[in-house]
Amino acid sequence: MSNELNSMLNEKIDDSLIREYLQENSDFFTRNEDLLAQLQFRHSEKGAVSLIERQQQKLRQRVQQLEEEITELMINARRNEAIFNAYSNLYVQLLRCDSLSDVLSQLKNTFENELDMPVLTLKFFESPVELDEQYTFASDTHKQLLSKRFSDESIYLGRLTEQEHKLLFNDESIQSVALLLLGENGELGMLAVGSSSAGHFEPAMDKLLIKQLQALLGAVLPELIKRHDAA
Repeated sequence: MSNELNSMLNEKIDDSLIREYLQENSDFFTRNEDLLAQLQFRHSEKGAVSLIERQQQKLRQRVQQLEEEITELMINARRNEAIFNAYSNLYVQLLRCDSLSDVLSQLKNTFENELDMPVLTLKFFESPVELDEQYTFASDTHKQLLSKRFSDESIYLGRLTEQEHKLLFNDESIQSVALLLLGENGELGMLAVGSSSAGHFEPAMDKLLIKQLQALLGAVLPELIKRHDAA
């Protein structure tokens, strides 16, 4: 075959035409099985390999990828189940609490020991009854935090400035927070939970369990505040 004819064929037959032909004739290699053993591909580590070897390699890689994805899904499922169980148990325990100290103890036990959240703060706004210092904000220091972080929502998930951080936590390792306003209109107080992971609490994360906790605390705390004052 002359060089001129070869050049003409190369111009007419390119990768796209061969690809299209093979896609339209999926039984091509069934009809030409001898080619499977003859065709070879360059491999960066193994040198030349046959088409069959190449297919087997790709299949093994795909199987490994699927196994890794399934493993990751199972890990996430177990983690989500553990989180759900921790919250569910907390809800029950909160309904049994007889005092503010019981509430704080149950919250700390769940978040610190079961959910690995090292710091938690429960504080109230302008309570009509006198509360211990640990449950109150100094003066009106919280108002700027409220106006900045709760413009539209009663829950804030994310990071705080250094000044806001000091208002709520003494622990310097806190990198992200969940702030929950308590009460029907957020007038009762705030629960603040801190995580040492910067990406743990993010605005886009699901809030279902946190909202349920927020609603439950808003329902049980008013009566416990009254009992605290009477004591």
